[in-house]
Amino acid sequence: MDLDRLYRQYRPLLFTAAYRMLGSAAEAEDAVHDLFASLGTAAVPWDELRSEQAYLLRLLSNRCLNVLKSARRRRETYPGPWLPEPLFEPAGGSGDPLRQVLDREAFTYAFLVLLEELSPPERVVFVLRETLDLGYDELAELLGRTESGCRQLCSRARRKLDRAAERSGPAGPAPQAEALVEAFIGAASSGRYETLLELLSEDAVFVSDGGGRVRSALFPILGRSRIHAFFQGIARKGSLAGELLPVRLSGQPGILLLQEGRPRFAFTVVPDTGGNGIRRIYMISNPDKLGGAAGFGREPGEGQSAVTIP
Repeated sequence: MDLDRLYRQYRPLLFTAAYRMLGSAAEAEDAVHDLFASLGTAAVPWDELRSEQAYLLRLLSNRCLNVLKSARRRRETYPGPWLPEPLFEPAGGSGDPLRQVLDREAFTYAFLVLLEELSPPERVVFVLRETLDLGYDELAELLGRTESGCRQLCSRARRKLDRAAERSGPAGPAPQAEALVEAFIGAASSGRYETLLELLSEDAVFVSDGGGRVRSALFPILGRSRIHAFFQGIARKGSLAGELLPVRLSGQPGILLLQEGRPRFAFTVVPDTGGNGIRRIYMISNPDKLGGAAGFGREPGEGQSAVTIP
């Protein structure tokens, strides 16, 4: 057994699957690390395995199911809304093949938010099906369930996600999102928040995650006028002073606010169904979820021109 080869070959796939299952880059890294650490001491009959990938995914899925079950209990006492931890890359993209994998398909940041609607088994089955295009017979063997049971879990997951998308707006890649992010930056940099007001749908929702570490809205803010008032209020307090940097958050256009070179907030938006306005704004300010943005803005690359807000 060559653990180094296995790690190099399967780590991007395993991390991608774990991140989509867990919505946390840190927890996904831990799950993959623990998996390979366990292989170093386990007596695995590698020569008898039909598929290395299937075996590794089985181990990973069991770990992720356990994490999801304990995370549900933790999130019941989480201070305010819980949002996934975004993966950051420059607005112009990067050459990192792992990030390119994450940037494909419909697994945008907004879609990761919707996945929180699913039960742990539904999420694991759905992610494996959509990420790897596994057949239901393969899922059944992988997860130790019946084929019909996996089919039912996936069908239930799709129905829940469809209902959640009706409430939240489209969660797939949206060409309009980039233009809306640019308009958002323009409104913030000019201090003319009435421009932001014009960008918001009447039934827009603002969701922020401070994790109890920093001050944030403990409940979603509903409606155009209230969101407008919120941004005016934090701007008056100087909370938006700094550099606004266009970035990508888990494959979706977004904004990073740097203060004294340190990440303070990350925003992304979801267009309404017509694509003409902002249906949802997600703001991540929990420092534990901004670690992946460390170093942004120090050596600006393509697509990384910052806007300074005094």
